Amino acid sequence: MEWSIHHVNLQAKNVRACTAFYTDVLGMTEQPWVFPQTRGYLPGDPDKLALLGDGREGHTGLHLIAPDPDFARKNDLIHNPSQGGHVAFHVDDLQGVIDRLTAAGIPFSVTGEFAIPGLRHVYVTDPEGNLLEINGHI
Repeated sequence: MEWSIHHVNLQAKNVRACTAFYTDVLGMTEQPWVFPQTRGYLPGDPDKLALLGDGREGHTGLHLIAPDPDFARKNDLIHNPSQGGHVAFHVDDLQGVIDRLTAAGIPFSVTGEFAIPGLRHVYVTDPEGNLLEINGHI
């Protein structure tokens, strides 16, 4: 299976102050977030969500999101990617990952296209409790 790191998502209680740190101090560039037509619940307010792109296409790089305790419930997920941060891996066979998680009896949340155009997402925790997002093309 081929994979790459797609993005790192950090929780930011003050998204604008955190964005200013990454842009003004570290020299990153904020980019606009483009939502898919099939958008799930994902706040689009720049005070709630920011994208610091790494030059690749497709919302790659660093995501900053305000923690939302109701995010999982509003998207019918068992995992909440807005709290605590996560790393996202892009894979070439998302269904294969889903099949292996199912066979292993590991609970996961799966979405259709809801946050990033052209991708669907799986959220799962590793044995240490780290939240992971694994995404693949639709």
